[in-house]
Amino acid sequence: MNKAFFISFYSFERFKITINPFFWIIIIGAILTGQIVEIITLFAVVIIHEIGHLFTANSYQWKIIEIQLLPFGGMAKVEQITDSIWEEFIVAISGPFQNLMMIIIAITFQKMNLWSKEWTTFFINANVLVGVFNLLPISPLDGSKILKVFFYRYFPFRKALIYSIFISIVLSILFLLLVSGIILGTKININGLILAIFFIYNNLQDFKQVPYLFWNFLIQKLKIKPRRNIQALPIIVHRDTPLIEALQLLRKEKYHLYYLLSDDGEIINVIPEEKLLENIFDNKELYRPIYQIVG
Repeated sequence: MNKAFFISFYSFERFKITINPFFWIIIIGAILTGQIVEIITLFAVVIIHEIGHLFTANSYQWKIIEIQLLPFGGMAKVEQITDSIWEEFIVAISGPFQNLMMIIIAITFQKMNLWSKEWTTFFINANVLVGVFNLLPISPLDGSKILKVFFYRYFPFRKALIYSIFISIVLSILFLLLVSGIILGTKININGLILAIFFIYNNLQDFKQVPYLFWNFLIQKLKIKPRRNIQALPIIVHRDTPLIEALQLLRKEKYHLYYLLSDDGEIINVIPEEKLLENIFDNKELYRPIYQIVG
């Protein structure tokens, strides 16, 4: 089981820090190979990386749940309060941005003769490793969140989730084949193998979470006041379309109007999204045709 403890950090509410079992395997391996200083430095780089996510999420008043220490570094689990795609992108990119800032600081310290060239090189490499690696579009890395933001702009929320998870699973399998030496015919990379197994496991868990995430998205949309001052995005559906299928066409950060078509293809009704969202808590209504619900 993961061990967890609670801390208070600056203006944040109390949140949990959990240590993934895979993380301990990496730590033990580093100790056995005499890389204690390196692992402590890498650990510090990871913490600063995650603090970047936390500060940005906190500035948007997101709910901070926990920090997870994982084999590749760490992950800040937060809960978005709004449906802003821009906020989600900024929170995701703020971690790698911290690594960029640390690289600039390291170069500055070397120029001021405060750090040796060897230490500066190691510190820069550590930040490049954490920052660039986290930009890979594999869940739960930052790159997967950035990929989802891209999909949110062009696809309904549920499809965006599924597409991003599918790509993440494919890349996780390719990563497994790479570190196991199957693709290049090289020796097995043990640490890489642990990461690959973790990635695949995490993505399978993400896939199981799709119904929950979609439901949470609908509830969040229901709570947000309709934005009448923006152009509505039309969704054209047949009047016999079940409510649940119609809701799966909703996009993040968009306001929708549903245009119901008759069998002849004529528009028989125009329904604002909130009228459909009001029925999400009634399981019987979810599978009824839209026209029977709204009249």
